[in-house]
Amino acid sequence: MRREIAYHSRHQKCCLGALSLLLLFPSSAKEAYAAAIDPAVMAPNAEQSSMPPIALSTAFDESLMKSPRVSNVRAQLGISQATKSQASTFPNPSFFFLTDTGALATQIGASVPIEPPWKVVFRLLVSKNQIKQADLEIARNLWQFRGVIRKAYLDAVIAAETHDTITQLQAIASNLKSVAQRRFKSGDVAALDVERADLALLQSESELLLASRNILLTRQKLSVLMGRSYKDGVQVMRLPQFQLQAEKNELLPVPSHRLPSLDVLIAEALKTRLDLKVVDQALGVNAANLKLVRGNILPNPVFNVGNSYSGNPPKPSVSTRGFYIGVNQELPVLNFQQGELARLHAVRKQLLFERESTKNKIQEEVVTAYQQVEAATERVVLFQSSILPKSREVASLSRKSYEYGQTDINATLSAQQANVQVQSSYLETVRTYQQSMTDLEQSVGKPF
Repeated sequence: MRREIAYHSRHQKCCLGALSLLLLFPSSAKEAYAAAIDPAVMAPNAEQSSMPPIALSTAFDESLMKSPRVSNVRAQLGISQATKSQASTFPNPSFFFLTDTGALATQIGASVPIEPPWKVVFRLLVSKNQIKQADLEIARNLWQFRGVIRKAYLDAVIAAETHDTITQLQAIASNLKSVAQRRFKSGDVAALDVERADLALLQSESELLLASRNILLTRQKLSVLMGRSYKDGVQVMRLPQFQLQAEKNELLPVPSHRLPSLDVLIAEALKTRLDLKVVDQALGVNAANLKLVRGNILPNPVFNVGNSYSGNPPKPSVSTRGFYIGVNQELPVLNFQQGELARLHAVRKQLLFERESTKNKIQEEVVTAYQQVEAATERVVLFQSSILPKSREVASLSRKSYEYGQTDINATLSAQQANVQVQSSYLETVRTYQQSMTDLEQSVGKPF
């Protein structure tokens, strides 16, 4: 963010004066643009000009289908589903062989743990709740990834708009240099004007290189996030270019479509936010674990069965053979799962506090995002309906005044600089609106 702010401030400071002359000399702007643009500088944009742009909704859909990050998140469900197999696992029986050479006695048999059926049921209940919790966590991660895609898409849009602005600045700087040279040859201005125009052209070329690199960076980043190769260079939709009546665009607010009230959004967020659902499901897992621990208070009995042989010394000729059956039962006297029960009760208490904390955080996020969206929407609408047309009108009148000799060049340049600043502020307002809308969607838990 700091680098972007520094970037915008640099190119605005060095190029506002040059941009203002576009309205002063519109007839030769196109020729100056063609002469000034270096093909090497424009390569990142030229390579992708034939590719159709993708809409923001298309970027969402493709990312959820092809991104390896999404595949990694979804694969976590298989890990949680493995708990079903663990829950249905029974303890293994054991085999034993005992021999006594003094008594000439031998025992061969098996010990079979008998697990009560309620323990299996409780384990399956825990597994079911864990799988549901994992599913909610996956959905939450996918929803957060949607916000990442939206911000990356917006960065690509703003980079493209900034690139076009600086491209115009370079054309204007080239035209300004030509005008300064012509007037210098005719003796109207000093050589200093030519040097200043040449410096402005060099500065605009430097800024264009940086803008070209930035547009390449944002498109490659978006391509990688969507699961494509970085070489694909995704083309994004563009903003309407400061028209009196804005075109329909999913990146701009629609004045006729108002957001629901803040109370409605908060209530909706408390119903749909996956963060709250994850905490609620964690409470369900904890409750299932409590049932399992209580069911494990009584240890499993062990059933013993086998064959026995006794030689009966000192008369080995009189031997006996038979079978034996026995049961071992551990008594829950010293260990009756008191430690695990205490831990789960403490976890439940903490989760209840976490639930209230999450609800408070959700309300704070919704309120903040809602007010930011409302402010940004009003500002965008004001720019489109009043500020942009008025700014262009003032710039046009100042240009005509300069042509007829009614004002000097300084007043005209100031008016053009103000017009450029208004357009830059509009672009930044669009960025703020989209970022605020992303935050509002994330805070409520559903798209608008």
